Amino acid sequence: MSLKLFLLSSFGGIKPTSKIEAERDSLLKDYQVVTGVEKSEELKELLALEEKVNSESFKKMKAELKALKFKGSEEEKQLKQFQKLERNKKLRKFYDTLGSEALKRYEELRDGNKLDRYFELEKMIEKGVNGDEEKSKALKSEFKKLKESADVAFLHKYPKSSAYKNYVHILKSDEKRKYEELKEILNSNEFKERKAYLEAPDKWEKTEEYKEEQRYQELKSQPEMATYFKYKDSSDFDFFKNYDLVFEDTFSASDLDTSKWKTISSWAEKTVGKNFSQEGDLHAYDDGKNIHLKSGRLQIQVKRDKVASLVWKPVFGFVEQEFDYSTDIITSNGLFDVKYGILEAKIKYQPDKNFQDVFYLGSEDNSVRLNLLESGTHSQIGVSTTNDGQVKNDALSLSGLSAGKDYVFRLEWEQGKLVWKVNNKELFAVQSGIPSEALHLTLTSMVLHDSSSLPHNFDVDWIRIYQKKK
Repeated sequence: MSLKLFLLSSFGGIKPTSKIEAERDSLLKDYQVVTGVEKSEELKELLALEEKVNSESFKKMKAELKALKFKGSEEEKQLKQFQKLERNKKLRKFYDTLGSEALKRYEELRDGNKLDRYFELEKMIEKGVNGDEEKSKALKSEFKKLKESADVAFLHKYPKSSAYKNYVHILKSDEKRKYEELKEILNSNEFKERKAYLEAPDKWEKTEEYKEEQRYQELKSQPEMATYFKYKDSSDFDFFKNYDLVFEDTFSASDLDTSKWKTISSWAEKTVGKNFSQEGDLHAYDDGKNIHLKSGRLQIQVKRDKVASLVWKPVFGFVEQEFDYSTDIITSNGLFDVKYGILEAKIKYQPDKNFQDVFYLGSEDNSVRLNLLESGTHSQIGVSTTNDGQVKNDALSLSGLSAGKDYVFRLEWEQGKLVWKVNNKELFAVQSGIPSEALHLTLTSMVLHDSSSLPHNFDVDWIRIYQKKK
């Protein structure tokens, strides 16, 4: 048992597969949202509004407007000054006098012609009356009678009153001028509208800038925008930005996708045109009959089955033979191959010493194999090379993994380096003997020893291959 894998599995060094997939699916969903937002007109609008709303001039204008009140304003000062003048006793007395009947009577007597005879006689008497004594006596009698009249008495008495004296004093005063000037201002529509505006608690909310601010908040609070800003300066999407998905099979169809897979090995197709087994093999390949797609998963099944197939015997060549076990193989040879990139697959790890499940990237002559997983008698990841019949393995044992569980196996292949990961945890790396030729996918299950625990299934949920964007 691999102590390293045992410790990682036991103490949380390898995350649960469900968590790995959930994190990846969530991140991919967010990436798709963000790429959609990046192309949207709403983002252009939002960024333009963000620049404006966060500008110092906008903030200053908003602060000044929200601080703007009637209290302490020039308009309030004018109102208070007017109210003070309105309480001024002399001004109040002035306007009482201005509207009085007494002032009206006085001005009519003073400026009208009702007392013309009185003023005429007054002048004559002042100059002296010449002529007939009797006539002079009559004129003086007439003058005396007029002088004793109520109108003349009023004309002489009213100017001496405090009301009239105050009236004359205030008539051309600065107080009266300022009072009437302020009264005109306060009664104007402009002042009334300004006062109402300053007293309004929602003056900011009535501006176009407020509408822009609200639109900015509305756009920013959209879930898509929130996702965009969450990742705006993040490197979380670097993988999706730098890699293209070039191959994927989720096995969700009812039948194997023949545009991606063949059920004949590359060597068999190249030689006799049908599958064959090697001398000593206990199984025959059954041309796809043991390939099953169930509940969105691929199963390569090994079962006890009488099957006639060809066997390659170095002395005799291809000989037909009956086998007790049948299995199958799928390969992308001739349909898809890859040079450099990332291969990952979700596989149920269920090693059985009687079988060997293999999933690898291989060359056409099978001299190079990058094993994503070998599970069985040898449960390992690594590189296998064959040269002059000699097989060389550079591998890491997986015996510390928990049997019966799904894992995401990952192989990262680049110039000068191979890295194997399980559930995103790096376990093994090779930096020499790195192949530089295109390789194809192969999955199969082989019988190593007679077994009663049948059928045996090599179970794969999905497969993906990524390559760096050009």
